[in-house]
Amino acid sequence: MSDEFEFWRTPEDPADTPQTPRLGPAADHRAAADSAAEHRDFDRALRERFRAMLRGLEQGGVLEVRRSRTADETVDDASTALPRDLAAELQPTARSFDEVVYGGRRATEDEYRRLEYADRFSDSAPPPKPEPLEVEVAETAPRKRRELPPLPELLRNPKFWAAIIGSIVAVLLMWALIQALSAPIAPAPPKNPQNFPPDDSGCGDHGPLFGEGEDSIFERLPAPVAFGGLQFLIATALLVWWRARRRGALVGEPRPVEVAANELLAGQAALYRKSKDHEHVAAKLRAATLRRLRPSLGVAADAPPDQLVAAIAARTGIDATAIGTALYGPVPDANTVQLVAAQLEWIEAKG
Repeated sequence: MSDEFEFWRTPEDPADTPQTPRLGPAADHRAAADSAAEHRDFDRALRERFRAMLRGLEQGGVLEVRRSRTADETVDDASTALPRDLAAELQPTARSFDEVVYGGRRATEDEYRRLEYADRFSDSAPPPKPEPLEVEVAETAPRKRRELPPLPELLRNPKFWAAIIGSIVAVLLMWALIQALSAPIAPAPPKNPQNFPPDDSGCGDHGPLFGEGEDSIFERLPAPVAFGGLQFLIATALLVWWRARRRGALVGEPRPVEVAANELLAGQAALYRKSKDHEHVAAKLRAATLRRLRPSLGVAADAPPDQLVAAIAARTGIDATAIGTALYGPVPDANTVQLVAAQLEWIEAKG
């Protein structure tokens, strides 16, 4: 059962856009509670009285002023700053608040009188301090770099480029095969033959130019192959430079960021579910249950598990084995987490 405070919402506001939770001074909530009690409207009286008590604790410096706080969080925070007898009186009032506001149960006069007796803070609370003004930070839109138009769908398809490269390789292999299998072509005879004197240089049949050549490999390659390969390398370099991923400009964000309580809890629950760390989730649920049960049990925070289980069993009448399994048993999967949560809620309701 959710125990978030349900604050005011104007009738003209849509249901999906709740207003930012705010509470008024303790004196205003106390006056509203007294007026509702005179008209026998104990539901509204209990709700307003609890809010008056909360604001009295905040205005008196017992609790830190917060934008939103649940009923159980109010009692837990107050139990660390108040004597044990006063903290024990606040525990049933938080449960009554949740059952009336969220459970749909009608409040009784006895519940309201018990809350009225436990509220020793709203009447003597000093006036609230002025709240800081909220200033909306205007975010400037980041500068957008000039983007090139996207490539056509055909050019972004890897299969297209694979087919192009395969075709080029096949053409080169075919050309090399044809050149290897073809017969050498005899040079054409000169048009004006001349009689040259015999070569007496002693170089034999190879002539005087035998030795290391001076021409480059590009001169030996056919002109279409050299030109096509150069164009292909240039096109590849341009494509890599165009489509390469680069780091963008830094974008600043305002700090701090305020997140609504329900959004924070929903996000945290989603992270827990995604991590699949069932033992950690169960440990969080168990720690919260023990934190709420210890004030009524009178057990210290460093008490051993056996003593804590025995104290809960003596108070609730539940079997100690079931309590020990719910508080300290293994949690292998998500179904066990749901079972542990149901058992903890049952134990807390009995307590």
